[in-house]
Amino acid sequence: MNYKNLLLTTALGMAMTSPALAGSFVIDVDQDFSGNSSTQTGEIDTLGTSNTLASSFYLGDPNTAGTQFVDTNLESSMDGFGFSEGNFTAIDGESSVSLKYPDDVADKNVVNLNFVSGVGGTQANNGFSSDEWFYDDTGWGLTFDYEIQGEVYETDNGDLSIRYTDGFFDTYFEDGASGDRTKVMRMDVEGSVIQAANLDIMGKVSFDDEWADNEFVRNFFIDHESGESFYDIASEEGGAGIPISWRLDTNVDPPIPTADQLVELESGALVRQTQLNSTVRYEVPEPGMLILLGTGLLFLGFIAIRGRRQTNDNNLRAQVPQV
Repeated sequence: MNYKNLLLTTALGMAMTSPALAGSFVIDVDQDFSGNSSTQTGEIDTLGTSNTLASSFYLGDPNTAGTQFVDTNLESSMDGFGFSEGNFTAIDGESSVSLKYPDDVADKNVVNLNFVSGVGGTQANNGFSSDEWFYDDTGWGLTFDYEIQGEVYETDNGDLSIRYTDGFFDTYFEDGASGDRTKVMRMDVEGSVIQAANLDIMGKVSFDDEWADNEFVRNFFIDHESGESFYDIASEEGGAGIPISWRLDTNVDPPIPTADQLVELESGALVRQTQLNSTVRYEVPEPGMLILLGTGLLFLGFIAIRGRRQTNDNNLRAQVPQV
């Protein structure tokens, strides 16, 4: 029997049938900026962004079901679609559209650590700033790179809408003193839900030991309820491998771009740029389930050792000449 699969199936089944916490968390930047002998922020409910510059590239007519599109703020990907900055005429033949690359501070940064009720102030921020870190080399900030894919589809009532099916958001720690940019988390996209102009994108948190190879990254996001780091909970390699869910709530207006918003690039792709406001929240399994899995992993270790011993004993018996 594959005991590991059995345990994970049982644990994940409990996670889906029991309420997940709307996981509040703290961030540990390994420095005390507030003079209160703590390297951590206060308890955070959500991360907030404002006026994020979103670039959507359509590989066909957005008014046709099945058309694929890519949203990204990666300049290399934008260049691959033939993007360039400047003022252009939209495909309606008369509207003027201005296009630009996203700025690291103004267009792709977290602007708010939204603390739980009753928490806040300078000490709770522990040096976090939405943009000042970039200008005066103090404190720290958070930025994000993303590339997500989707398609236009026809709803049950015959209307056209959009859905996201794949991609990622990468979160980076920005060190104001050194200028270093360190990836601290990846959020893999698994799906989306849209109602009117409200768009929710969701998925799971993931870590890759190729970049999550140091204690700073592995201890950066910490679940407030359990005291465990996101890495220790979610990592398949160095952690328990329990999924942490995330949900990004944002606006998109309108979901299907209009002709006065779209510019045709030399590659033939169509691009629309919009500004979005978003919040990101995380759902972490209940502490009881973490304890269950931890106990189960000890059990798996016992079973594995016992299995190896039985195999060795059987091999020895096979090697003993029968009299």
